Amino acid sequence: MTALKSPRSRAHHEQRLRIKRLIISVLSHMILLGILLAALILDLLNDVSYQDYLLFVGSALITQGTFWLMFRLDLNLKFNDPSLTLMQMATAIIWFSFIISQLPELRGALLLLYVMVMLFGIFQLNPLEFAFAGLLSLVCFGTVIVSDLSLHPESSQLRLSIMQWIILAAAQTWIALFSSYVRRLSERLRKQKSVLKASNHKMIRANEELEQAMQQLDEIAGTDELTGILNRRRFFQEAECRLESSDNYQPSALCMIDIDHFKEINDQYGHQAGDQVLEHFTQIAGQYLRSSDLFGRYGGEEFVLLLPQNNQDSGIKVAERIRQAFAKYQFDQIEPGLNCTLSVGISLHRFGEPLDSTIKRADDALYQAKHNGRNQSVYISGAPQAQQH
Repeated sequence: MTALKSPRSRAHHEQRLRIKRLIISVLSHMILLGILLAALILDLLNDVSYQDYLLFVGSALITQGTFWLMFRLDLNLKFNDPSLTLMQMATAIIWFSFIISQLPELRGALLLLYVMVMLFGIFQLNPLEFAFAGLLSLVCFGTVIVSDLSLHPESSQLRLSIMQWIILAAAQTWIALFSSYVRRLSERLRKQKSVLKASNHKMIRANEELEQAMQQLDEIAGTDELTGILNRRRFFQEAECRLESSDNYQPSALCMIDIDHFKEINDQYGHQAGDQVLEHFTQIAGQYLRSSDLFGRYGGEEFVLLLPQNNQDSGIKVAERIRQAFAKYQFDQIEPGLNCTLSVGISLHRFGEPLDSTIKRADDALYQAKHNGRNQSVYISGAPQAQQH
């Protein structure tokens, strides 16, 4: 996921974009100055000298340099429009009009400069500001025509100049209409983007909630409802996964545990009392288990326990601690002085063998513990002999 920018870095990024837009304005001034220099070299201008050209260059440096300083010193941030788009356009229109007034030979072609300036603000200005820029260009070009009539009446071509003004007015009107269309389209796209962004955010949230719900359902599906430990199906899944994915294999002890005479407790005290015995057993056993151990309800009053990284001795010690602690607990809430005991069968998982084989061996050890009188742990290593504790 992409990290969000801080307000400071975002403001710095926006300021850099404004400076890049200023570079576009500088390039347009440089292009015009390059065209003028080419016309001077080709001797196509009658009333412009190289001194006049240097004046044009100097005025461009002053105007564009002023804007550059405003951006570098962050003075533009004090204005309602930090990009200073309308101010840059107005300055360019006046400067271009001054150039056009000195170049009657290229006047018709240089009318494109006004169009170029208007395109500069097509995405930045609102309709009122855009209309103001268009009117300013018409006023400035009209001033150029009136100035020609006043200063050079003998060489001015009034009808041609009026036609050029009408063409400029038509072009500015078309650009204004096109700008209005572009702005409406841009607003529509911005709204659609906002809607899509909100929808995407909702979809992400819904997906996260769905994943959480599925995770909760998966936990519920793999948990014994009464005791809160793993049910038989989930225990097998987890145990097989751990035993099969072990790169550096280490022994794991497996214990089959049965609560002695549990049916008699149910028959004598009721199923609610039996449930209390099961719940207290899981609580007592949990005190002696690690987070890496797997503890599951095998069925009824039978439980299964996988102890990773445990050998024969440590596996027997854990089983004995649980058995002895449970035997000491008194279920006074059922009947004062009532005790229950456990029978435990223990075996070690062999490298590469199926989990069912280990469980079968531990179950045989559990049967041996019951046959020997219950309330004890029996370990079977795989040989028919048994070891009692």
